[in-house]
Amino acid sequence: MKKTISIILFFVFISANISAQCFLDRHNTTWFDGWISCTTSVNPNPIRGESHWILYNFNYPYELFQMHFWNTNAPDYLADGMQNIVIDISNDGINWTEAGEFQIPIADGTSTYEGLDLFNFDGTSAQYVLITGLTNHGGSCFGLSEIRIDVADDIVVVSNEELINPPCLSAQIFPNPINENSKAIISNYCSNAPIYYSIQDISGRTIKSGEIIPESDEVELDINSLPIVSGSYILSLQQKDVMRRFKMMKVD
Repeated sequence: MKKTISIILFFVFISANISAQCFLDRHNTTWFDGWISCTTSVNPNPIRGESHWILYNFNYPYELFQMHFWNTNAPDYLADGMQNIVIDISNDGINWTEAGEFQIPIADGTSTYEGLDLFNFDGTSAQYVLITGLTNHGGSCFGLSEIRIDVADDIVVVSNEELINPPCLSAQIFPNPINENSKAIISNYCSNAPIYYSIQDISGRTIKSGEIIPESDEVELDINSLPIVSGSYILSLQQKDVMRRFKMMKVD
């Protein structure tokens, strides 16, 4: 039987939440022990447009299993709880796969509220879980209290080929997860135009950027000397109107 661990996603005041709950699946009725969105914003998944959404980043891809969901449980804000949601997953934060649309019952506003087992991902690999609210229970905002996802205890290493397989302008990063011997080989150019590159961390901070002139069949980009700590990174390449992105990971 596959060993799993649980990622329990609280929002604020974790210690207070733990001390207030005598049972694992019960959620208290305090309004600030949850997430709420009263203004729409641009969704990480472009097809969702301006919406109410929350994005979970596990830092590395994991095999996902059972998801448990607690709706907004503060008695005065039950109508702000999600009613219809869509869940998308991704390994790179760029390419998204819809896991499904779900209907969430309104919470009961009691200290014995236990939420519900919403969905089993059946071992699908993902680093990002994106929840977008489609409708709520009649309130002016969108909210939820907590989610829990069971995950396999081993990190899933995703190859660049699984993330993207472009017809032109490609990169091979190896080894990946990266170490002091890693290198990025850029090849299969779309044209002879300059290639602009950048390496960013998951927060969008640029670690390195520059320009490459494709004078040979392949260009080696130095990445082993970069000040990179454990985490996920994106190598972005752009040649004229063509842009490609490739994921790198550093694991201590």
